[in-house]
Amino acid sequence: MKTLSFKIDDELHQSLKIGAAIEGRPIADVMKDLIKNWVKGRDPFIHKLKNMPVTSDEEELSKDDKDDVALALKEKNGGTWESLKAEISTKPGK
Repeated sequence: MKTLSFKIDDELHQSLKIGAAIEGRPIADVMKDLIKNWVKGRDPFIHKLKNMPVTSDEEELSKDDKDDVALALKEKNGGTWESLKAEISTKPGK
């Protein structure tokens, strides 16, 4: 388990606190749900990134590879990494 700490504006915190109270939930539970939902659509990429080796600056992704990843995220926000990777490799010019 990890602890996440960050600062937010007072007004935003007040709205969050009120909204959580209305639902009868702790703020931490609301934040966990928000994070889970945000991560959910990115799971194939996050899973792949967690398993990628650490590279030096010289081994960074090329601009074309970065463009392909951005395009894949824009076009399709689900599926397995293997299916998304297969779609990238079938794009014209690849």
